[in-house]
Amino acid sequence: MHLMVKDKTTLPFEVTYSEKPSKKSRSMKRLAVLLKPENVDGIISVLKGSALDATIYDVKGAGKDKERVTSARGMGTMELQYTTRKLVATVVNSDDVEDVISRMKKALGGESGAVVVVSQVDDLVRL
Repeated sequence: MHLMVKDKTTLPFEVTYSEKPSKKSRSMKRLAVLLKPENVDGIISVLKGSALDATIYDVKGAGKDKERVTSARGMGTMELQYTTRKLVATVVNSDDVEDVISRMKKALGGESGAVVVVSQVDDLVRL
């Protein structure tokens, strides 16, 4: 059976860049937001409002967090080997980083425990 996919899925770094490396792409930053699954919609809304694309990854974290679980007997808190998180990644212009992070913080209300990792993008090349 042969399936054809009509719409192409794009990653955040495939936005609108030329095929050759440029000075503009070197002034970009990659934002990786690590957060609880219930907070993903708020972050995606902020990014869409800024006309930014994003890629969402499922990640498992090991740390001090405890995860709330439900069983047939009710709800309880258990210490699990890992906690389930989401990572939302996007690429933004360096000049917009503070504004985008500020709007993310506002959307999450400050008590989310989310973390944003900002890293330099050396280059973006479209293949």
